[in-house]
Amino acid sequence: MRGPTYSADELEIIEDKWGTVTPNAIALLLGRSLSAIINKKTRMGLGSFLESGEYITVNQLFKAIGRDGGISYTLDKWVKIGFPLKTKKVISTRYRIIHLEDFWKWAEICRMHIDFNKFKENSLGAEPSWVKDQRRADVEFAKYKVTPWTPKEDSLLRSLLKLYKYTYRDLSIQISRTEGAIKRRYNDLKIKDWPIRENPHGIWTDLQVNTVIEMYQKGYRSTVIKEYITKSEQAINGKIERLIRDALLTKWK
Repeated sequence: MRGPTYSADELEIIEDKWGTVTPNAIALLLGRSLSAIINKKTRMGLGSFLESGEYITVNQLFKAIGRDGGISYTLDKWVKIGFPLKTKKVISTRYRIIHLEDFWKWAEICRMHIDFNKFKENSLGAEPSWVKDQRRADVEFAKYKVTPWTPKEDSLLRSLLKLYKYTYRDLSIQISRTEGAIKRRYNDLKIKDWPIRENPHGIWTDLQVNTVIEMYQKGYRSTVIKEYITKSEQAINGKIERLIRDALLTKWK
């Protein structure tokens, strides 16, 4: 005797929710019995990733890393840089899956494409040791806003520039915008006052160079690194490029 039929929407819900909410909750959501849901997930070849630790579906992965939209666009970009996407065929249906071991190997070298600030700790089970540093780096970077500028921020930028004692680096730290965002806003507003120029040929100390190396290896961006040394984002990016050229750093993909 064949079991109850499921609509395409119901199958997507089961795939999306399995491993993230309880089977009872899925059964309640779909108005099905618990045994019916268990039987269906078995036929679909889905296993709880929190228990099996083997593979997860694409929907489960993006939910775990805190991404609610733009999945197709992001997935296409990731696949172009080696994302280990696979398919699993169950009966006549194919599911897009990722083996966790493969995911972590890829994520370590392509970490800059994932926002670990939104990636809840241990949401995919045990994490490699490097993830803790990357999450801290992304939490610090997240304070630099990417939302549209407010009138209050514009007013603050104008007032700080009138004092004629701040560099782009100083303004970036005070307003919590990247130096690039400050420069673009400065030009958009056609402000007549200007920031203090930094010495583009300033001497680097060994401590500053070592700080850049250590923080870059942990996944910090120049936007955050500049808070720890008195160098601009542009200067730090230039130093990182030279360190990579000299094989003292490995560039993240």
